[in-house]
Amino acid sequence: MKRFFIQRLEGLLLLGLGLMIFKLYVSGYLTKLIAPKMVPYALAALFAFLVISLLRMKKQKQGEQYCDCGSNGESSVLKYGLFFLPILLGFILTDFTLSGEVLAKRGMAKQQAQMVSSYDSGKHANGERISVTDDNYFEVLDDLLNNLDTIEGKEIEISGFIYREDTFTKKQMAISRLSMSCCVVDATLYGYMVNGNVEGMKTNDWYTITGTLKKGSYKGEPVPVIDLKESKKIKAPEEAYLYENVQIIQ
Repeated sequence: MKRFFIQRLEGLLLLGLGLMIFKLYVSGYLTKLIAPKMVPYALAALFAFLVISLLRMKKQKQGEQYCDCGSNGESSVLKYGLFFLPILLGFILTDFTLSGEVLAKRGMAKQQAQMVSSYDSGKHANGERISVTDDNYFEVLDDLLNNLDTIEGKEIEISGFIYREDTFTKKQMAISRLSMSCCVVDATLYGYMVNGNVEGMKTNDWYTITGTLKKGSYKGEPVPVIDLKESKKIKAPEEAYLYENVQIIQ
């Protein structure tokens, strides 16, 4: 196998990686795979891949003589060829969300209350009505975990997607969100257990629900549980992930 052909493969591979990152960035899909804090590193890699690929292609065009004595051409082609599959998938796929089957195997994150000094404990749990947003999601969750004995009957409004496990009854579900610290590989599922008339709410669909809180349990751990009052189906948000670095999960 000629050395210049291996160089061409290397150049095309790096060029493909760079163009894939560019495509994901301009299409808005990049933050479905990595957290926003990692985007600058991805763009730096994009620039590096493009520069190095051009250097590799330029070196090949110079027509330098190489000795490929003892090299295994077929194994080299196979080795480099394996990288083209994920590049191809990066170009043709548009849905990068985790499937319900994958989430069901992972389960919801184990939630344990920890005192957080960055806000007033009880600020949300003691309010008349609790409204959960992307900005306060983990703050509210931690506050409720720290005040489980005082949340009985408090009204809460929250949005998320429907999640179920095999152990749930027909009148149980979870209203959930996914959090990402670095990339989709470390995505973690958070949710509130919900009781009520939920059979008609399809798994993975997005809803805004209102209900009343009470103390319950999930896999033996005390957690806030919502008794469903009202639900409204909504469209999935453009930013489906929460990116805050949480300290309430062990």
